[in-house]
Amino acid sequence: PSHGVIWRQHVAEILKAYTDWTHHRPEKKVLIVYDTMWKSTELMAQAVADGVLESDVDLRVYNVNASHITELATEILGASGVAVGSPTLNMTLMPQMACLLTYWKGLRPVEKVGFAFGSYGWSKHGGPTEVESYLEQMKMDLVRPVLHVQYVPTEDDLETCREAGRLLAQRAIENYERLHQQ
Repeated sequence: PSHGVIWRQHVAEILKAYTDWTHHRPEKKVLIVYDTMWKSTELMAQAVADGVLESDVDLRVYNVNASHITELATEILGASGVAVGSPTLNMTLMPQMACLLTYWKGLRPVEKVGFAFGSYGWSKHGGPTEVESYLEQMKMDLVRPVLHVQYVPTEDDLETCREAGRLLAQRAIENYERLHQQ
């Protein structure tokens, strides 16, 4: 037909998926999306992921430059927790991250917990701070203040990132359980 697929099998699962989407019931999933310039923000993303992996959640990690924007749109709609990272470039966030966050903002994902992170060189107010501003505009429940690291993260910085990942996973599970009780 010209209006879509005719489902002949798995009808119950498909109807449940549509019900969950329309009621904004995310999966027990954490999404980490980042951009990186000199690998510092990538190291931070990996450390956040290590912290998340200590919990019983599905984890998805994407470099925004190696992913299609529509795939990332699907991922955020199903995620309960989100961490977004960008380094500072010319006192702002990276262009591909700005593109993605603008797209997400238009989608209006709801019922998400998350935080912003990223690295900077000489200007602390830039990429990570602007990412946090986007998350606030999306009315995301921020689980912690923006996580800034100057230059290359130290081992202490990476432990802070792992702790942020643990916290995000915990809050994502709580968010998931709250939304699935309704």
